[in-house]
Amino acid sequence: MKVLLGLMALLFIVDFCWGACFIAKHEAVIKNGKLAFSKECTDEHDGTKYSIGSVWNTTKCMRCECHENEMECCTRYGGTTKKKDCKTVLDEETCEYKFYRLDDPSKPCN
Repeated sequence: MKVLLGLMALLFIVDFCWGACFIAKHEAVIKNGKLAFSKECTDEHDGTKYSIGSVWNTTKCMRCECHENEMECCTRYGGTTKKKDCKTVLDEETCEYKFYRLDDPSKPCN
């Protein structure tokens, strides 16, 4: 029983640490009088098209996968997002949070 309780606690923690994700279903269109779905995914950030089975990183720090019926994207960053007396900035090149002093934004927090 203790093992089951511990496993449930671990799964709860992992679930909340995973980050933000979204799923976008492929749009349906009518072709030749029949309902058809797209055979590709479109990156919502830059409009790039990807074939089914593709996996890519967006310019907005998301990891996306193109599936047959949908596109799934999740954030690539995580961890601490706040520090006392610091401003939080997401570095979109490294996909990591950086912290700068509120009293002098040119200096990083320690």
